[in-house]
Amino acid sequence: MNLATEFVHASKSRSPVHKFVADHGQSVNSSGIEHDQIAGRPVTVSKELTEAERELVAEAIEETEPQTKACWANSLKMWEYDSRFWYTDGFAGVFDLDIGGLEHAWCMLDSEKLVDVTTEFDYYDGAVIEDVDALQRHADKAMKTYGILRDRDDQYRYLKKRGYIEV
Repeated sequence: MNLATEFVHASKSRSPVHKFVADHGQSVNSSGIEHDQIAGRPVTVSKELTEAERELVAEAIEETEPQTKACWANSLKMWEYDSRFWYTDGFAGVFDLDIGGLEHAWCMLDSEKLVDVTTEFDYYDGAVIEDVDALQRHADKAMKTYGILRDRDDQYRYLKKRGYIEV
């Protein structure tokens, strides 16, 4: 178990977001990822990315122009660019900070390989969002300031539909 996973499971009573990620999250350990430069941008990616997948990431970066501190928007834009980039919502962290996890979003290429074009983290735990309607609804918003799991403007619709918030 990685530090983000430990954090999520230890804090699952903290909020419906924590509980949902604890129940549905996918852990990505530091041993399977690397910090790299793709298309001139610092990224964190799965070590298993093929050359063709790295080219796809480079094309997506060039097309979507990811912004600093805009993880939810960046991840949705990557999904809009190519649906192989599955939006993932959860928690991530770095080894040298004494925190379990920060709220964060990234992509899982083909739901298997991590692609984070926003920030270089060392460990991740998050839920891949496969609900295309929810993804499209959030992608259509002009301001993508909250993740799908955290969207107060949408009255936590995604979590309500899954029974994590009582109606």
